[in-house]
Amino acid sequence: MMSGGITSDGVKICEAAFERLKAGCPVISAHVGIDGSKITAGIVSVEAGFDRGYLKRSRGSHMPLIARIEAYRTECSTTSNSKALQIKRAQNKAGRAVVELEQAREQLYQVLTQNLQLVERVKELENKLKRYQSSLDF
Repeated sequence: MMSGGITSDGVKICEAAFERLKAGCPVISAHVGIDGSKITAGIVSVEAGFDRGYLKRSRGSHMPLIARIEAYRTECSTTSNSKALQIKRAQNKAGRAVVELEQAREQLYQVLTQNLQLVERVKELENKLKRYQSSLDF
């Protein structure tokens, strides 16, 4: 395993598995498309071909890799939260736009109705004017 500060082959295999997971190229089909915020030491261990509990905090040689896994997970979680926040903001903005569209549509219908009423009133007044002018001509 570990002798004289040299990392064991198992940890090297786990490091390679972690890099595959980060790159989105896992060999275990269950890990295909896994979100970076879901990558754990257990998943890395399984991807490396070991059981879930292979990487342990109590093993000094495992700690650097576990720390990198946790840092990556936190980074992805923050990015994921940021994306979720962006999506939520976009949805709110779209919702406001829909409300504004409905308000504009309602205002348009009101103005059209008023314009039609005005056109009718102008026609009535023109007809009255014609009748008045024709009565004056006699």
